[in-house]
Amino acid sequence: MIVRAWPYRRPQERVYAEAWRLGSDAMGDLLPHGLPHWDCNTDVTMSRLIQIDVNGVEEDCGLPADVLFRLSVRCWPSTSLIRRTLFSERFRACGGKTAVELTVTATGEELGGRLIVETLLELGEQLPYTDPFVAWRPGSVLWSDQVGVHLEGAAGLLPVAPVSFREAGLPERSAWYVSMDGGDWQQAAMGSLLVLLNTDNAAVRKAMEAERTGSIAPTPLWAFLEVDIVTDLVGRALDDDAFAESEIADGDVDGGEELTMAGLVRALIRTYLARPAESLDDSINRLRDERRRDPSRFRAYVHAGIGFPREVLT
Repeated sequence: MIVRAWPYRRPQERVYAEAWRLGSDAMGDLLPHGLPHWDCNTDVTMSRLIQIDVNGVEEDCGLPADVLFRLSVRCWPSTSLIRRTLFSERFRACGGKTAVELTVTATGEELGGRLIVETLLELGEQLPYTDPFVAWRPGSVLWSDQVGVHLEGAAGLLPVAPVSFREAGLPERSAWYVSMDGGDWQQAAMGSLLVLLNTDNAAVRKAMEAERTGSIAPTPLWAFLEVDIVTDLVGRALDDDAFAESEIADGDVDGGEELTMAGLVRALIRTYLARPAESLDDSINRLRDERRRDPSRFRAYVHAGIGFPREVLT
């Protein structure tokens, strides 16, 4: 466990921040761990309420009364790390407490990979240096929190191959087969996973033709395939003790290095199955217990996380 030691005093439970919500409605849905249907033409709007006991912050930090504070929100994508300030406001203590309703929008064309959103309460002015354990530089971070949202493509694309199941010795009337080599969760996902589509299946052939030409109405088959992939891969990992012992490589977090099988499963859990404000480890433990107790309920969680069925089925 890494503990950061700050060179100055910071407030203790003086800032109450509600969870981010998607959109500008304070009563809207909680911001999910992933936006699987996002594209670069879609802006991401978020809102939350921040309540600050300003006098309590001054007391905990040893700051003078009526000092100037700054509340800000900044974001950056894992693909570029270029930070953008989405909100910034300076204020002083007013009646001892203050509440700020934040609504910010990250421009879609600047995003990609994983979007990180950070909220900060900072010292807003320079103070005379009097105590070595009291913040005095403007911009000194007194409180902060950070959330991450996986966007479309953050976990990579799965390799797909059209195959005659009759010739491959697979069930001829099946639609697809999710093939995974071995049980080494640290091996590269792109060399270990393959989705085989049955060209002997008329519905699958029609769906592939629609995907290729765009001349046929959308098919619900790919929504079913998405459910199967998430259910099969995550379920297999949860049932394997070797997955629990696998380590998180740097590239598994933000897509910087080659994605491993363990990293792919963790990305699927973060995107579809994790609850708001729930750590990845807590999500894995909860899903593992749920799958062992009631596999049908686990599949229902997959349906809910993916948003299945979608409008294409109606």
